[in-house]
Parts: sequence; C-alpha cells; structure tokens
Amino acid sequence: MVSGEFEIGAVPFNPDGWGPPESTATTTAALPLHVPFAPFSRSEKLGRIADWTRNAYNNPSNRQNASKNPADTVFDFSADDSFPLSVNPDDDSSFRLVDGKPPPRPKFGPKWRFNQHHRPQLPQRRDEEVEARKREAEKERARRDRHYNLNRSNVNQTRREAAVFKSSVDIQPEWNMLDQIPFSTFSKLSFSVSEPEDLLLCGSLEYYDRSYDRVTPKNERRLERFKYRNFFKVTTTDDPVIRRLANEDKATVFATDAILATLMCAPRSVYSWDIVIQRVGNKLFFDKRDGSQLDLLSVHETSQEPLPEAKDDINSAYSLSVEAAYINQNFSQQVLVRDGNKLTFDEPNPFANEGEEVASVAYRYRRWKLDDDMYLVARCEVQSVVDVNNQRSFLTLNALNEFDSKYSGVDWRQKLETQRGAVLATELKNNANKLAKWTAQSLLASADLMKLGYVSRVHPRDHFNHVILAVMGYKPKDFATQINLSTANMWGIVKSIVDLCMKLNEGKYVLVKDPSKPQVRIYEVPPDAFENDYVEEPLPEEEQVQPPTENAEGVEANGAANDLDDVVVDAQA
Repeated sequence: MVSGEFEIGAVPFNPDGWGPPESTATTTAALPLHVPFAPFSRSEKLGRIADWTRNAYNNPSNRQNASKNPADTVFDFSADDSFPLSVNPDDDSSFRLVDGKPPPRPKFGPKWRFNQHHRPQLPQRRDEEVEARKREAEKERARRDRHYNLNRSNVNQTRREAAVFKSSVDIQPEWNMLDQIPFSTFSKLSFSVSEPEDLLLCGSLEYYDRSYDRVTPKNERRLERFKYRNFFKVTTTDDPVIRRLANEDKATVFATDAILATLMCAPRSVYSWDIVIQRVGNKLFFDKRDGSQLDLLSVHETSQEPLPEAKDDINSAYSLSVEAAYINQNFSQQVLVRDGNKLTFDEPNPFANEGEEVASVAYRYRRWKLDDDMYLVARCEVQSVVDVNNQRSFLTLNALNEFDSKYSGVDWRQKLETQRGAVLATELKNNANKLAKWTAQSLLASADLMKLGYVSRVHPRDHFNHVILAVMGYKPKDFATQINLSTANMWGIVKSIVDLCMKLNEGKYVLVKDPSKPQVRIYEVPPDAFENDYVEEPLPEEEQVQPPTENAEGVEANGAANDLDDVVVDAQA
C-alpha cells in the first residue's frame, strides 16, 4: 500500500517588510475560496493577539480611544469581520457572571450625603494601628463575657465578686480559729422541735389600726416620727429576765430572736456579721457585740445592682441600713390605735424606767426542747395585737423601704396597685435575707400575722421624709412556704451550732460570717474581748443639743438629721 505524499505549498517571500507581501496573486490562486473562520471556544487562547500593521488612526471611531491610550488600538478587533463576535454580537448575551449582585452595604456607619467622587480621601491607617484596635476590642469583648458569665453563675452571689466587703469585726492575730463551716453543709441539716412553752410575758401592746390596710399610693400617708418613744435592743446576757431564768436552771442555751434568726437564715446572708458565744459552766449564751450591726436592717443585700461604696453616700449600704432601721421603728408605732387602750401582761417592760414612754412591744420568753437534757430559751418580740372574731391575734410589724426605683427597676407608686405580686417578688430577690429573718422571728414568736409596710422616700434624694404607700398582711407559715424557708432546716442549723459549741471549753468565742465567702468561722477570743470601758463625757453647754420644739401644726421643728443618729444610738444600746 502506497501512502500519499503531503504537499507543502509555497511560502512567498516579502523582501519589503514583515508579513506576507502586498500581492498574493500567485499564492492565493491555489487556495480554495471562501474558507470560513474556524469556530473556537472562548476559553481557548487562540487567534491573533495584536496587529501592528494596522493604521488605527485612519479609523474615525478609534481616534477618541487612541487619544486616551494609543497602545490599545492594536489589540482592538471589534471592526474585524473575520471574528464572529463582530458579526453576531448577540452571542454575548449567553454569558453570565457568577455573582452579579452589588456588594452589601454596611448596616452601621456614616451615611454620606454627598457623592463619593467628591469625598476627600482619608489617609489609610497603618497596619499597626489597626491591629492594636483589634486587640483592644477583643479584650473588651472578653471582659464583658467574663462579667456576664459571673452574673449567670450564681444569682445570689452575683454582685459580691465586684464589690469588696469588710469583716464586721476586726480579726485579731492572737485569736485562734477553731473551725470553719461552709454554707453548703447547712442546707442538708434538719431537726424537728416540739411546740414551745411560754415562760413569761412582759410589756404592753397597742392595737393595730386596720385603716392602714386600705392605704394605697393614691391616698398615701406621711410617715411620722416617734422620737420620744424608746426602743430597746438589749443583748442576751444584759437581759435581767434571762439572767433570772439562767439562775433558776430553766434552760441550757439562751439567745434572742434576732440572734436566732441570723443563725437560721445564715445561708441567705451576704454581708458579714458576728455573734459572741460565751460558755459559762454548762450553759451557753449567744450575744451580740457592742456596736454590732445585727439590729440594723440590710437593704439590697442580695440584689445584683451594686450600691455606692462611699459610706457617706445616702444610698450606700450603711446609710440605707440606718435609714431602714429608722423607718421600721417609726412604722411599727404609727400603724397603731393611740387611744391609750393597751393590752398589758404579767410584768412590765424589763428595760424601761418608771414613767418612761416606751414603744408598743411585748416580750415572750419561750423555751424549746433540743435534747433530753438540753433546752433553749429565747426572748421573742411582737409589736401589736388585734381582735378577730373575739379572738386575740399577735402581730409583727416591719417595713420595706424604697430609696430609688432605678436600683430595683420597679416603681412602687405605679406597680403597687396593679402588680403587688411583682413588687413583692422583686423585694424577695433583692432582700432575701432580711425577709427570711423577719419571717423566722415571726415564727419564733408564734405571731398570727406579719404586716409588711411599703415605705418610700418623698424624693429619691431626700432620705429624711417618707410616705407609707401600702400595708400587706401574711401568715408567717404560709409566707415561709412561699419564700422556701424550711422550719426543720432552720432548727437544724441552730442545733448543729449548739452541739458544736457545747463541745468547747469554758470561755468566750465569736462566730463570724466571712465577708467574701459563703462560710462562717469560729474563733477563740480572750475573756476581755469586746469589753468597752469608754464613758461618754458630757458636752459643753454651748454644744449641747436643745430639746426639739413644736410649731403650730405640732410638727417638730428640729432638723431631721438627728433622727438617723438616734436610730444608731438606740440600735447599739
């Protein structure tokens, strides 16, 4: 089989320049005519790149483009009939961009009101500045996340990480720490006690004025001042009745309702507190220290909103506790029927002098059985009495105070009439320890009803003048169930601390709540600890405070600034 030969056509030589000669008559005669241009794919790099032999300036349509960039004309084949694109330009419609959407505009940032072409160009930041700002933003975001996680970790201890609290008593280096008890162990304790017996009732009670049950924010009542009524907060060992009962061996353990309530509600406490424990022979006495703040009422102790740290600020923790004690005492005397009709008991007030005007209060000395040979005697208080269906009922009177609605987030004047439950729920969140202690004291005294008053400032920056907005009544047992306060757990805490102290030697000890951790510590202190031999010297005549006078309306003309000082003196008496 003989294969055919491939004939190569003659290649003309152009002696005058580059490319084929001007006349190709000798060569084109042998070539077929009307040879079409071979189609090609646009993805293939085929065809001519440039034609340097063209005279683009002769084409009028290219003169404008050539004036901009003359080099572009040699690459322009739009006028060449040999390319199908020029013959059929509609083929370009078959091509689409992958993403033809405009770039997204930022949601935030300046909205320029002028044309971007006329906007002056800002200098570009250096990479170091950009990176530094990114690092600062990351640090700020991490700090916010850390605070958020701390707030979410423990609702009751949220604010305590940010604020630094001091111990209620200065721990001396010579004190010997015997034990520390975390609050987590208290939640598992339980102890049942039998019904107590009344050993003695002292004092006298005035009757409750039921018209205060109808008080609303629209017909609020001004909070009065009772500067001439004496309030007594006497510790256990200074009580003559308890001394007499101890000499008669009526019990082994002695305390007051305020001290017992502090122990019973210890797991709900945040602020530091301390209780002095004295072991004398086979008897145990729980006392409050001179200058202790047990008789002052905490405000926003368990809230998430931090209070000002400056002590002289009217909204600081200390200033609010003094103001709350002042409000609580005046409220407990204002809601009574002051017509001279009183319910008197076997013995008068053991702390009042003859002819002295005292507040309406009755002391119930009650005894509980803790063990076969161990009894506990406590002095309990009730503030009023009321007759319901010819049956006598004892009442405890306490007042919640609103100082600034921005801290609680609930405006009492707007919410008390329509959403009383929401107001109470907010107070239970912000003052869990205080409300639990009031409930425990009502249960210890076997009060039939506990009255809660809602007292607010006339103006948020005026901490001397207040108004009563509402008064609500609750049964102590029902209220304890509502706030998840277990009677068995309360007595379990007391029983465990009593058992621990009964194992100690004779001497003086102090139980201190740690200011930053949920735990209590027991220290052994010297016998002369907390004894104050200071004797107050009389002021010179020109510095002595004159007795208050009354104006035509019967309102005291003396400055109200002394009222809060009187509360502090009475609370530390």
